[in-house]
Amino acid sequence: MRAARETPMEALVAATRTNAEILGLSGQVDVITPGAQADLVMWNGNPLEDPELFSDPTNAVLVIQAGQIVKDLR
Repeated sequence: MRAARETPMEALVAATRTNAEILGLSGQVDVITPGAQADLVMWNGNPLEDPELFSDPTNAVLVIQAGQIVKDLR
């Protein structure tokens, strides 16, 4: 439903910054900075140009969870 109403950037902001604000975690989980708690995923492509990348987990080429690399296909 979101894809029909929002641009890919709006959906990403809602999933990151907006949810962090709602949970009172701004600056802790919505940023890539030393000491932050956020996880990071690098995609094989640009999800702002092709949001369908998210629908296939094989498009995730690097996954960092809690500061540890758990998948690295680079």
